[in-house]
Amino acid sequence: MKIILNSIHIIKGLTYTAILLIMIHIIILGIYFYIGDSEKFDFVRMFDLDMERNIPTLFSSALMFISAFLFYLLSMAPKEQKQRNSSFWLGLSFIFIFLAFDESATIHENLGDYTENFVEASGYFYYPWVISYSILVLILAVFYIRFFWRMPSKVFWSFMGAAWIFLSGAIGFELLGAKESSLHGTDTLVYCIYYTIEESLEMFGIIYLIWILLGLVSEKEIEITFLK
Repeated sequence: MKIILNSIHIIKGLTYTAILLIMIHIIILGIYFYIGDSEKFDFVRMFDLDMERNIPTLFSSALMFISAFLFYLLSMAPKEQKQRNSSFWLGLSFIFIFLAFDESATIHENLGDYTENFVEASGYFYYPWVISYSILVLILAVFYIRFFWRMPSKVFWSFMGAAWIFLSGAIGFELLGAKESSLHGTDTLVYCIYYTIEESLEMFGIIYLIWILLGLVSEKEIEITFLK
């Protein structure tokens, strides 16, 4: 069975959804600061980008699963391509499945609690899970850099751009938010701005990645055989 994916419609749908969720979130923040009563704010937590187990979290997990599926499709490349490429793509698929579960299961927060045994949770490292995940990112970068470097220049820099957008939010603005939270708590306007930018960059970074992957998938004759 040949899979046909309409890249433009998919990206437009994901982008519009992300923009809608961000706009609702910003409106909610306005309501929150206007009311100034956190108890009356409970009814809109389901759209807060900083909260877990809500609609934005579900959307972010879906983006990760879509990426994982596309990486899996790329691992099913024609036989004439090198087998090691398939292994690398499949490895990325598993990584993004893990990230999808982490988005909703808050695995990184539990890892942060463990990391506190080795570092002081204050300042930029107020959320210490960033340290553990940064180390994992560096390990993966070393492991995968040659794989990506062998790609055409345009594809390589596209992947680097997607990674930069995502990590500037997931790590860069996370560190800024951690510093602000450590000094003044999580109810400040500055902290809300930081995490709004952080979550937005993460979503658009993954959407850009999906756009790249859809382009690569469209270049291959991918077929799925179902066992009878």
